[in-house]
Amino acid sequence: MFREQVIACHHCDLLMTPPQIKAGECALCPRCDHKITRLHFNAMNNLLSFAVTGLILLFLTTQFNLMTFNLAGNISEIDLWHSAINLYFDDFKALAILVLFFIFLLPAFILLLIVFFILSLKTGIGCGAQTSLLRLIFLCMPWAMVEVFLVGIVVSLVKLVTIAQMDLGWSFWAYVVFCFCYAKVLSLVDRYQFWHWIDEVHK
Repeated sequence: MFREQVIACHHCDLLMTPPQIKAGECALCPRCDHKITRLHFNAMNNLLSFAVTGLILLFLTTQFNLMTFNLAGNISEIDLWHSAINLYFDDFKALAILVLFFIFLLPAFILLLIVFFILSLKTGIGCGAQTSLLRLIFLCMPWAMVEVFLVGIVVSLVKLVTIAQMDLGWSFWAYVVFCFCYAKVLSLVDRYQFWHWIDEVHK
């Protein structure tokens, strides 16, 4: 299946012959049982569809309210942008930039890179940039904090619901579904399968 003569386990660095597996099967490291690769059914189309859906949902999160607070008749609304802007004007400028970057800009950038990579494989346009795109995808992926932000919102809701009436806006639900799409994209990203796709295109 793969053209490389040897591959290394990313967990224990064991060198091994590339596994010969079929779609739906998973290869594990014989030393530490770490996943080496998993061949998903129709992975390329599924990856493209979830990535595009994630980008659409991430855009929708900026168009509606995240949540509404009602405290003793005082109603205030907050959206995704204001969650960072309020931190900025409360003298937490560095934290505001980090929040905006890791929960919005970086995930969007990663999904865009994946879309460009898949489209390049399908159309043959930009073949020379495929290797650079792939390396950039794997470099950026560990730094996105999508699920951390969602967990933070849920924890805040548990605490705030006892002191104020809260209504969740469309932006919140769009972000929840976006998190699912983003997690699905991550589950479909397979380093060895991606390199194999590049090899197949360049044959």
